[in-house]
Amino acid sequence: MATALQSEEQIEAFEREFVEEVWNGDNYGFIAETHDEEYVGHWFDLDGGDVSLSGLETFVRDVHAGFSDFEMTVEFVIVAEDMGVTGFTVSGTHDGEFMGIPATDNVGSTPGIMVHRFEDGKVVEAWAVWDSLGQLQQLGVLPKSFTLASFLETGANLAKQDVLKLAKGT
Repeated sequence: MATALQSEEQIEAFEREFVEEVWNGDNYGFIAETHDEEYVGHWFDLDGGDVSLSGLETFVRDVHAGFSDFEMTVEFVIVAEDMGVTGFTVSGTHDGEFMGIPATDNVGSTPGIMVHRFEDGKVVEAWAVWDSLGQLQQLGVLPKSFTLASFLETGANLAKQDVLKLAKGT
């Protein structure tokens, strides 16, 4: 997909190809081919900032390391002007460390949305959100019945296990 994306059909095709090549196919080179060098990702980062092109690849590799049978399913694609929006569901077995959380061997399924903005045929900016709370509950990291007391207890237990330090890389 080295040609400039201009039509809605081309952007929709990119959204589906991005999922198949990168998320489901481990083709990390596709990121560099289709994203601008100055790419900025606005989504959860452990350091609290935006994510660069290399940060995107690192995150995808970390997901694959934490969930060896990871799969992303496209639920819908909407294109508006220079943006593609993809609704997705991800699933997999948490059989490796992910974001500082040791493997739980639990299976989870989480919905989410990602948005790509294009300039000159390349992705220059992206946003993504997913049900992190539901994901952590399915993995057994947080209790399924979520209350303030259970939240505080879970935080204390994670702190005792140094999981919070591991997640921040300190």
